Amino acid sequence: MKIYSCCGNDSIAKKYNCAVCGKSEFEEKEVSDDGTVYSFTKIHIAPAEFAHIAPYNVVLVDLDEANAKVTSRMEEDVAIGDKVTLDRIEEGAYIYKKAS
Repeated sequence: MKIYSCCGNDSIAKKYNCAVCGKSEFEEKEVSDDGTVYSFTKIHIAPAEFAHIAPYNVVLVDLDEANAKVTSRMEEDVAIGDKVTLDRIEEGAYIYKKAS
């Protein structure tokens, strides 16, 4: 997974300016897409465009090799502290699964 760093802050989204120093130059680096579930919520009643996949989990994953978190979706049940890995990117959404 590609991340962008400045001032010790990492992000998966490329920003125009650093929130800390205001610079527009970021260091790009590749890191593992593995992480740990930091938080989650289960969506039972989804917006119309996602109704066909409900129920599903929206998960905040704390990446192992970066000072960043990524919002993702998981189809399986999950708990805080579970180790997870990126399964695929589907229509711009990160889909994680439990690590083996």
